[in-house]
Amino acid sequence: MLGNPTTESGVRGRLAPWLERRAKDIMRAHLDGALSIAQLAAECGLSRSHFARSFKRTTGTPPHRWLLAQRIAKATELLLKSESSITDIALACGFADQSHFTRIFVASVGMSPGAWRRVRKA
Repeated sequence: MLGNPTTESGVRGRLAPWLERRAKDIMRAHLDGALSIAQLAAECGLSRSHFARSFKRTTGTPPHRWLLAQRIAKATELLLKSESSITDIALACGFADQSHFTRIFVASVGMSPGAWRRVRKA
């Protein structure tokens, strides 16, 4: 018997290492926004609340915040390596629109995506 996937790591309330990797891999594959926490939890065989609680105990951050950080990381890569518009980058990284992307980017990085791109490319 495999046991509870959230306790195979030996620490109650945390995701087993293989389940943490699986969840992160799934989230990275869906940076475009086509994945809900409920779908992710189902992919991991857990309820939404159990998954969210266990993910936070394991990583120190809630799944949505971890996913936003991955989206920002992908966006910074695209801002540097492509000439795509900020709107196209926002949509490619799963943000609802450029305004949503800019709000999250400023909160995370401290400046707008356009300003960040200009500073880095200068």
